[in-house]
Formats: sequence, C-alpha cells, structure tokens
Amino acid sequence: MNMTSRTCFVLLALTLAAFQPAFSQSASITNGPQRGLVLNELLSHRGSRAPARVQGKPAPDPVAMGLAKAKVYKFSTADYPGADFSEVFDTNGATSVGVFMFNSSSLLITPFTVKGNVYQILDVPGSQQSSAMAINSSGLIGGLYIDLSSAEHGFVDNAGTFTNIDFPGAFVTEVLDISDAGVIVGDYTDATGADGYVDNGGVFTPIDFPGAVSSSATGINSNGDIVGIWADGSHFHSFILSGGVFTSLDFPFAAGTSAFGINDSGEISGSFEDATFLFHGFVYSHGAWSQVDVAGARATELFRITNSGAVTGWAIDDLFESHGIRGR
Repeated sequence: MNMTSRTCFVLLALTLAAFQPAFSQSASITNGPQRGLVLNELLSHRGSRAPARVQGKPAPDPVAMGLAKAKVYKFSTADYPGADFSEVFDTNGATSVGVFMFNSSSLLITPFTVKGNVYQILDVPGSQQSSAMAINSSGLIGGLYIDLSSAEHGFVDNAGTFTNIDFPGAFVTEVLDISDAGVIVGDYTDATGADGYVDNGGVFTPIDFPGAVSSSATGINSNGDIVGIWADGSHFHSFILSGGVFTSLDFPFAAGTSAFGINDSGEISGSFEDATFLFHGFVYSHGAWSQVDVAGARATELFRITNSGAVTGWAIDDLFESHGIRGR
C-alpha cells in the first residue's frame, strides 16, 4: 500500500488506517503523543481504507493470470455489542482478541476479548487507550497502551497480571505477537527511527530488514520464524525471517503487502492493496499465493492464521460498516 494511505496503524488496536509515513521516524515522534507504527495506524478512521471502486482501466488480476488462487473461507462476524467499529487481531481457538470503537469519529479505541458469545472489555491499568493484538495457546495476551503521561508501552497480560514491555532506550514499544513459547515480537521507535524487535525472556534483539527505512516484526511461530513489514520510503513490503535469513514477500502486482501472521506450518497471512487502492486478504503457503475476500465486502484484511488454519481480520461491508471477522 502507498505511504499516504496508511496514516495510522494501531492506536492500540483499532485504528489501522492512516499511516501517513507511519513507518517513518517523524510520524511517531512529531505528531502529538509519541505513538508507534501500529497505534498510529489504528488511530485513523478505518473507512478511509475502503474507497469506492475506481472506474477506468481495471487492475491486473493475479488470480485470472494464474499467479494466485482464490481461497474461500466461511466467515463469521465478531462485533463488540453496540460498537461502530470492530476488528479481530488474534485467536487461540477458545478466545479472540481485538479492538472496537463505539463512535468511529472519536478515535477512542478499546480492547476486548470474546469467548463463545461473551464479550469483555480488557482494562489495561493506567491507560488512556489500549489495544489487544495477540493471544497465545496459554492465554497470554499482548498489546500496547498509552499511559496517563501519553507514553506508549507494550504489555503482556497473564491472567490479569500486567507487565510492561519496553525496548531499551525506545520512546515507543508495541507488542504485536506472542509465540506459544512466550517469545514476543513487535516494533519500537527511538532517536534513530522505527524497527522491529524480538524479546526472548527479556533479551531484546532488533529486527531491521536490510536497506529498509523502517521495519516492524508482526508475527512469530513456534519454530521462531518471524514475519513483518518493511518500508522502502514509498511502499510497504513484507518479509519472513527464518534461520537468520530475510526474504522479502510481495503479493503479485500489489501496491503494498502487509504480513501479520505465521503458523507452525509456515502459512503466512496478511493483506495487500491492489492498483485501484482496494484491500484484500491473502494467505501465502510454500511459494503459493491465495487471495481472500469476504463475499460482498468492499475491503478485507487478514491478521493471524492459526495452526488449524483459522484466520482473523476485519472487513467493510457494502454499507461501509466495519466488522471483526473470523474464518475457517
């Protein structure tokens, strides 16, 4: 996707949208409170990411060209009761986590959990706003929050016990995924810019895609394989880091590609923006791309993919209403 269409990324989880150079140092450091890449994206109105279909020359169709296939899921919505906007980031099969807004124009994001049909607000102590981004098989929840002094931290919630996650020397830290072994990945912003990181038992290691303007580590599996997003200054690309080797990933003909999840089989989930600025989900499996769209939706984005193949995400319907989604 282009840099101007992403002005914000996860205000803690529900603003994934305006990322104006959200992947640049200045976006997190100069715009009011210091916010990270994901929080910046979440703080913007999501509807701007689902423009009406563009008239004129059609975009290249990778499915029709045989460069990708269409993958069909049975989707169900997961909308916080009464919310104007919902988004589901992760699930461990029993519990899903995400964010919602009662009034999308207010940009006030709130994290939630849902188990069965029971929705609960996740109350992060000492926070102005927060987002739940990840949940592992043990029920550890990870995310990010803005404290009462407007500083942004990552957090891990272990059955109601909250622990701050702060990359050493960083202005901003975000927790974006937690493996079943408890290894954390995310991104941070310091005086030199924005990069990804891995936190293994309190030992932090930066993750910086070679030659990138900025990077974010967005997903990790039990094998230690990491996926993420990197920016070249004008477009977003995805990467996988496996065995110490970076590999860049781009959906065919996409204007931007964002990988968010990877399961233990190596399947990668995420979203891409096509040449007409429409968003679609994708699954990448062992060299093969699949495009994923909610039937009738104006926009679809996927986040996690579980070991059982279930996916989570977000979609805008034909009435421009925003829904959290879970699919199999």
